[in-house]
Amino acid sequence: MATVAKKDTYIPSRRTGKGPLGAKVFSYYTQDERRLVEKAAKLEHRSLSSFVAIAAVERAQRVLGRN
Repeated sequence: MATVAKKDTYIPSRRTGKGPLGAKVFSYYTQDERRLVEKAAKLEHRSLSSFVAIAAVERAQRVLGRN
């Protein structure tokens, strides 16, 4: 897998989105899962909650067959 520069994979901040943000969602991780997700969020310069929210939306779109 090739490494892509951050500027090539820019995702706008969820805080600057056009629509209001909805209710909180809680998720639970093992210690290893938490470390993995935190490391990935740090590499993308995102908060943990922002990283998880973006990942969840992307996964939901794949499951539902949307792009």
